[in-house]
Amino acid sequence: METAMITLLLVSAELLGYTLGAEVEGPLKNTHRGTEGYFLSVWQNRLYVYSAAAVFVGIWITLKVTLKMRKVGGPVKPVLYSTAVEENEDKAKEEKVFVSVVKVFFGSQTGTAKGFAEELAEEVRVLGLTGEVIDLKDYDPEENMSNECESRVVSVFLLATYTEGTPTKNAEWFCKWLEEASTDFRYGKTYLKGMKYAVFGLGNSVYTDHYNTVSKNVDKWLWMLSGSRVMTRGEGDCNVVKSRNGSVQADFKAWKNRFIDCLSVLAKGEKSPCGSKCTNCTCKKNEKNQEQIGHTSDEMKQSSE
Repeated sequence: METAMITLLLVSAELLGYTLGAEVEGPLKNTHRGTEGYFLSVWQNRLYVYSAAAVFVGIWITLKVTLKMRKVGGPVKPVLYSTAVEENEDKAKEEKVFVSVVKVFFGSQTGTAKGFAEELAEEVRVLGLTGEVIDLKDYDPEENMSNECESRVVSVFLLATYTEGTPTKNAEWFCKWLEEASTDFRYGKTYLKGMKYAVFGLGNSVYTDHYNTVSKNVDKWLWMLSGSRVMTRGEGDCNVVKSRNGSVQADFKAWKNRFIDCLSVLAKGEKSPCGSKCTNCTCKKNEKNQEQIGHTSDEMKQSSE
C-alpha cells in the first residue's frame, strides 16, 4: 500500500516534468529528487514511525479508558460514604438513648393509685418511651430491685397510705423488704446507686399523724440506699378542703405534668432534671429535702447505735 502511494507520486512528478517542458526541467528534476528522497527516507525509517504511532495510540487508549472508569466509578464513592455516615449516625443515636423505660409501680387499696399508674404510663408512651405498669403484689424486690439501677430505667412509685399509716395490702411486702434493706449491712449504703426514681403519695390530711406516711418512708429508704430522685416527692390529698389543687386527681395531674417535663429533659441526657433553665427552684428544693432526710437518717442511725 505504501509502495503504491510512493510510486504514484513519482509517476505524477515525471509526467508533470514532461508537460512543462525544458524551461522547468531542471527545477522539476530537483523537486523530483527532493520528493523522492523524502519518501525514501520515510520508508527507510518506517519502524520508528510505526513505533511512535503505536505509543501515541496506546497513550490515547489508556487516557480514554481511565476517564471512562472515573465517570463510571465516581458516584460509587459518595454512595459508600453516605452509607457509612448513616451507619455512624444510627450508632450515635443508639448511644445517646439516656432513658428508654419508665416502670410505674403502684400500691393501691381502692384502685385510685392503679388508675394513676396506667394514666402516667400512657403519657410516657406518648414521648416514645416504654411505659410499664407493675403491681407491687407481683413484684419481688429481693430478686429484681437491683435491676432498676440500669441507667436507662426510671422507676416511679405511686403509693397510697392505708389505715394507721400502713401500706396497702399489695405493697406490704415491698415496704417491709425496703425498710429492712435500708439498714441491712449486707446490702450496703450504695445498693441502689444509679437508680433514678420518683415518688407520689396518696393520702388524706384529715389523718394528720399518718398523712402520706408510706410515700414518705419509701422515698427516704430509696434515698438511703443511694437512689437518685429525678424530682421531689408529690402528695395527693383526698381531703378536698386542704388539697392544693382541689382534689387528689388534680394533685396528681399537676405532679404528673412536672414529672413528664423532667423526664423529657432526662431523655436528652441532662444531668439535672430541671436542666440549665430552671425557674421554679425544684432542684434547690430537692437538694434541701435530701439534706434534711440525710440528717434525719444519720440521727436515726446514731440513736440506734
